Order: sequence, then C-alpha cells, then structure tokens
Amino acid sequence: MLAQEMGVILTKHAEMMTAKRWTELIQQLESKGLYVVIETDTNGRVLSPLGGLMPMPCKNETFNVFTAQELEAKGLHAGHHILTKCKTVAEEK
Repeated sequence: MLAQEMGVILTKHAEMMTAKRWTELIQQLESKGLYVVIETDTNGRVLSPLGGLMPMPCKNETFNVFTAQELEAKGLHAGHHILTKCKTVAEEK
C-alpha cells in the first residue's frame, strides 16, 4: 500500500481511535526503537491529561519518527517529544 493510501485510511480511522489504541500504537513504535517528535508553532499551552502543560495543536505542526540515535544527534534523549519551533526575527516582522 502506498503512503498516500494509508494516509487517507488513517484520516478516516483517526476519529474513532481511543487514547488506549493510540497508546498501543506508540508502544509498538517504542518496541522497535522509534519515537514520535511533534514540532509546533504554538506557544499556547493546555493542561495534559497526565499533568503538566503541553502546546495546543496547530494546523502547521509536523510529525516525525526518529530512532534514539537520531534524537541523540539532535540533543534529545530517547523518548517522545513535543517541540516548539523557534521563529526567526524575519518571520516575526
């Protein structure tokens, strides 16, 4: 199956995914040494269901899957991350 086809299927199924099913999917990635990194533009924060604050979702966030070695090369520890993209001075004007 092509990535585009899987993308359409996942979009339709995502509405029915429960937190438990998402957790199971993420745990499968972890068991293969893969971690999700979300980069977002938003500074707005919402309360996480498990405590603490996290960025609010935005339309132009990116999702990436990295190995522990790729994360280390970026200065991050092995695990899932939500990062706020830094805006340059030119972007703010």
